[in-house]
Amino acid sequence: MSVLNSNILTRAWLSGSSMFQQRIPNPAINSYQRVVENLFDPMNADLFNEFSNLLNGLNATYVDIKRWQSQFKQLKKPASQWGNSERHVAIKFLQSHAGKWDDETLLKVEKPEFVEWFYSVQEPRRYEFSWSRQEIVRAFSQDGYGYDDLLSGTITQMLNSADYDEMVIMLQMFAEADNRMGLYRHHLDNEPDDEASAKALLKAARATAGRMAVAPTMMYNHIPVPVVEDTSTLIFWCTPEVTASIDVDALAALFDSDRAALRYKVIEVPEFPIPNVIAALTSEDFIYYRDFMTGIEPPFYNPGNRTYKYYYWANAMIGFNPAANCVLFTTDEQTVIPTVTVAPSGLAFTPNAVNVAAGGKAQLKLSLTGTVTGADDVKQGIAVEPDAAMFSVTGMRNDAAIELNSRTYVDDYGVLHVQKTGIEVGDVLTVTAKSAYINPSGATTSYTATCTATVVAPTAQGSKECAVATDPYIEYTDTTEEATASE
Repeated sequence: MSVLNSNILTRAWLSGSSMFQQRIPNPAINSYQRVVENLFDPMNADLFNEFSNLLNGLNATYVDIKRWQSQFKQLKKPASQWGNSERHVAIKFLQSHAGKWDDETLLKVEKPEFVEWFYSVQEPRRYEFSWSRQEIVRAFSQDGYGYDDLLSGTITQMLNSADYDEMVIMLQMFAEADNRMGLYRHHLDNEPDDEASAKALLKAARATAGRMAVAPTMMYNHIPVPVVEDTSTLIFWCTPEVTASIDVDALAALFDSDRAALRYKVIEVPEFPIPNVIAALTSEDFIYYRDFMTGIEPPFYNPGNRTYKYYYWANAMIGFNPAANCVLFTTDEQTVIPTVTVAPSGLAFTPNAVNVAAGGKAQLKLSLTGTVTGADDVKQGIAVEPDAAMFSVTGMRNDAAIELNSRTYVDDYGVLHVQKTGIEVGDVLTVTAKSAYINPSGATTSYTATCTATVVAPTAQGSKECAVATDPYIEYTDTTEEATASE
């Protein structure tokens, strides 16, 4: 037998309190419309709650409270309470120099080179809600259970909202970095959905991580500073679908899955903000996030409407790190790294004849000739670095060979040193240079070049010509004025 609404209203009126019976018309002698209008009148909200309790038998209220935190929180730096900006500095590699026993460059300034970038406090976000105890308590049973839980749950949801937005902002740094710098892309034929494609992604990730760790490289970052990683500083980013494919399609079929498993932290993301990206491998410092005076402020009570206002402020330093490695695994085309290739064709001294005094020295200039591709394909002379060639020196006096001692040699910097004794003016020294480079990628071609040095008489130096004449900023004069004692 069906129960009519008029019957429900009548039974509720008979079971209600005296206040309910006084303010709500009797359904037995009044129209249905009049009873409902009074029951749903905003001023009779407490009576409507009583009506609901009579119908549903409400005995308690349970609030669903679940605190959620994203995996991105493990990347955040310690919070800051002072200042506005941070400066980050990366140091470039230093230049190698050949050893030299008679080196005189102690006072030469060798400035190290740095790359710097800044993070500033930004990204202000505010979350708020108003809490009216006078209204909320009317929705609960007389014992009040659930009221405190509802307030706690609302605050929890406010924190969840802030953490979710924080995750989205941090994830957006991939798109920001790609738009500003262009991230390195590793091509994959397909998204992982079977054993072959899942293993292809695993193999690519392991190989890329090994490349980052085996030696410092600038392939995957965006400043001219080589960086190196290890398994403890790498993070593999992927969607839950990719994780499932790796675990089920690739690792589950292996007898020794530990050898193929990812050896670094894994952070799952809902999606990548870059099209066609399947996964990413980055340094743990690629996304930089530091909270600044973030937290819940004391609630404000407004006596005008008897409400409490709750605020949560989120400020932070947020950005991507140009020094950190980042590789995107994608179905897009592979990133092509420009390669500068040197194709030498010969070795030559410029000039190929010099004069040198006995006991003196002469700077020889040795260079390669050839073509440099990847740098405008210009045919040019290529400077030969120290230790790049092996030198030998022989001497001739007219048509007879002369014996040279150990004082005649060419040092690592291409300077010819000549002995003081055993040679005469007019003797000719022949310097032969042979390239020392061994090609690790193919056949090695040796190049040789010769230069002649004619021994000449040393330049005589007078008393006025030693240190003074060689320094153009010192003016020498032999005029003097008589010194006069001051009175």
